[in-house]
Amino acid sequence: MKTLIINASPRKNGNTAFLVNELKRNLKGEIAEISAYYDGIAPCIACDYCRQNAQCSIRDKMDAIYADDFDNVVIASPVHMSNLSGPLVSISSRLQVYYNSKRFLNNKINPRKKEGILILTGGGDGSAECAVKSAEIMFRLLNAVHPVQNNVFSLNTDKLPAYQDNEAIKKINEIAERINVKF
Repeated sequence: MKTLIINASPRKNGNTAFLVNELKRNLKGEIAEISAYYDGIAPCIACDYCRQNAQCSIRDKMDAIYADDFDNVVIASPVHMSNLSGPLVSISSRLQVYYNSKRFLNNKINPRKKEGILILTGGGDGSAECAVKSAEIMFRLLNAVHPVQNNVFSLNTDKLPAYQDNEAIKKINEIAERINVKF
């Protein structure tokens, strides 16, 4: 079993990182992690290359996502202005390859089925509705089944840091336990 984690937090020791590390500590199998902030993944440049070819023209660490050799995909992001972090939105723009494959190339790219897990952290008003909708689009393009029980939210971090959010920690451990059964 292989899990790909797309970590969209700029803080290497922040709330999102804590929950990601908690999941990694409890998961069996191979784990690969991509940093939306530090791995230099470029946004889509609207070159239309993927309208005629079953791939993206840009070669970077996005290739780890395109390799599609994982059984689980984790999207982990702080909530900024009620949405996913900016670099994660840039990564999502590169999923245009899958959309264009369906629309223009007769489904030449068919990502295999996988399980999706969403981890969101944030303070402020605690609204994450837009972030959830954006993540669901990403899961759909990646062919990831994303049941509601795979959502982990710690959305009061300005008052309760994730490392003290027992409900979020419990949920992370439940997800790891459920996924490990498949291993």
